[in-house]
Amino acid sequence: MPEPRQQSDTLCAGAPVHIGAVTLLPIERVVLHAAGAGACLWFAAAKQPYALVLREAGRVRAIDTQAAEIQIDTLRALVPRLDAALAAM
Repeated sequence: MPEPRQQSDTLCAGAPVHIGAVTLLPIERVVLHAAGAGACLWFAAAKQPYALVLREAGRVRAIDTQAAEIQIDTLRALVPRLDAALAAM
C-alpha cells in the first residue's frame, strides 16, 4: 500500500548579489516532496522565486514577483533568519 505523501514548503533567503552600491537578496520558496511505496521512496525539490529585497543608499525595500512592494515586516514574519541576512547585506 502506498505511503502518504509529505510536502514541506519554506521561504528562505538566498545568496546576496552586490552590483555597485546596490545589494539584492533573493527570497526563495523551497518545496520538498516525499512519497513511498513499499521499499521504494522518491524525493523531489523545487526552488521558486518569491520576492527580492533591495538595499541601496541605506534604504531597504522588497518587491514580489509581480513587482509589487512588500513590507519588510511581512517578510520577517515569513522568512526564518531574514534579520541575520539583512544585517549581513
